[in-house]
Amino acid sequence: MENIKRIFKTTKTNIVRNRWLSLSTIFVIAIVFTISASFIMLAVLSQKTVSFYEKKAQVIVFFKKETPEEVIFKFRDTINDKDIVENIEYISKEMALEIYKQDFENDPDLVDTITADTLPPSLNIRAKSIGDLETIIKSINAEKEKNAYVDEVFYFKDVLDNIKTLSRFISIAAGVLITGLAIISFALIMVTIGFNILSHKNEIEIMHLVGSTDQYIRVPFILEGAFYGLMGGVISSTLILLPWYLAMYYSVGTDFHYWVSQILTDLSLGYLKTFNLQFTSIFTFTQIFLGIFFGSISSYFAVIKYLNLRNK
Repeated sequence: MENIKRIFKTTKTNIVRNRWLSLSTIFVIAIVFTISASFIMLAVLSQKTVSFYEKKAQVIVFFKKETPEEVIFKFRDTINDKDIVENIEYISKEMALEIYKQDFENDPDLVDTITADTLPPSLNIRAKSIGDLETIIKSINAEKEKNAYVDEVFYFKDVLDNIKTLSRFISIAAGVLITGLAIISFALIMVTIGFNILSHKNEIEIMHLVGSTDQYIRVPFILEGAFYGLMGGVISSTLILLPWYLAMYYSVGTDFHYWVSQILTDLSLGYLKTFNLQFTSIFTFTQIFLGIFFGSISSYFAVIKYLNLRNK
């Protein structure tokens, strides 16, 4: 028990003795973790956006408002190839009005100006795979030439492809950036720990002479690195979560809040709309755990390098 107290006391002394270097190291780690976590969340957000749009209708066929339902159903049956079509949903004028009301429920003026007769019926079509869209689109265009009731056809393939490309780019950029920042932080912690080891040169030598084990000498330096990572994780979590939740809280009732809330709901990220204790706890714990792990590993390698050099 006494040895544990001495180890923690030594760790505290190491941190305080070079407080400016310690603060700089914590600051850099916090910035690295903040940027890394932001890019990871951006990559996750882009992936969820891709999944969201893949589940939505990828082709929408709008019919003229006076189109009989039997004509729409015949068109639906003609293009409904079970091998490539995942789902075809018929949206009547009444259903379109209900969807419109839900989408603009916070803007009564817009809702009051629209009736079912002003909205066209449509077919929402989703392919089993993105590769099948080309075949479905060709089939729709062929039928459109024969059917005077078809008004407009909207394709979402290009939009989805662009989102996928952007998502891949974000993931690759995040990986490269995080790797680069991790190397910088790793090197900084090694330099900081190495500096402390060299500044304790005489003390370490005396400890060797009085019979202190290598583990007893190394542990305070490893704990020092873990402390830097822990503080970096705490600060990083605060820098990310606090501004976000404050922005959401103080923007309630604004178009920004409505727009962001709608996106978060669509992407199944509702826990980001208001303060969520479970998400906040998990996110903060993950940041702290990764910080401690990263700091410990970095300082471990620093201890091996600098202590071994000193003993040669």
